Amino acid sequence: MRRPSGVLPHFSLFLCGLSLGASSLTAQMTPAAPAGDDTGPEVFGLAGVIQPLNNLTDNTGAYGIVMPPDVMMGGEVTYWASSAVGIGVMGLYSPATLEGVGGGPGRGLGTLGETEYLAGTVNLTFRLRPSGSAGALEPYFTMGGGLRQLKFYGAEVPKLSATDPMATAAIGVRVQLMSSLWFRGELRDMASYYISAATDASKLQNDIGITIGFGYRYR
Repeated sequence: MRRPSGVLPHFSLFLCGLSLGASSLTAQMTPAAPAGDDTGPEVFGLAGVIQPLNNLTDNTGAYGIVMPPDVMMGGEVTYWASSAVGIGVMGLYSPATLEGVGGGPGRGLGTLGETEYLAGTVNLTFRLRPSGSAGALEPYFTMGGGLRQLKFYGAEVPKLSATDPMATAAIGVRVQLMSSLWFRGELRDMASYYISAATDASKLQNDIGITIGFGYRYR
């Protein structure tokens, strides 16, 4: 297994601090939305980091393959059908790399080549709409499914590119900054099975994404 990266804990602390600070300010300044004024579409742009928890493949006599942590960006369009439920379409992208791991503890083969991590999902989101001054805060939970594609640009021996079904779940909070402008912080798990072209062995992948973003809610 890979050693955990130091990127994820530091980014998590930054995200928590930023979200708490923004929510404290806006909860005092922004009134709650009138009844019936919290439905309709919203658009968010997102940026953050992706932290894969598992190797793509383990050492099976040659070397294992791992995707190191990297930046991630994307966006989501959500339509709020009611004050509690929305359905959204999300796209995420990471200009990642693949590395070879094997030959003994602490030994690796280095970078195998550049790859693109692409994910597209349809998500069902449930949110809380507190009343009063706390109405500027929207904690939420979301789950959905779609596809994850790895597009590798190096010499593929064996073939490394793959497109696989993916399930996803996330928790987060939206914070109202202005009448239609919102800030969002989110922790997301993206689960899929990677099937090795060399051995046909499948391995569960859990990719953790932490993102922040700003969005516009149409009223």
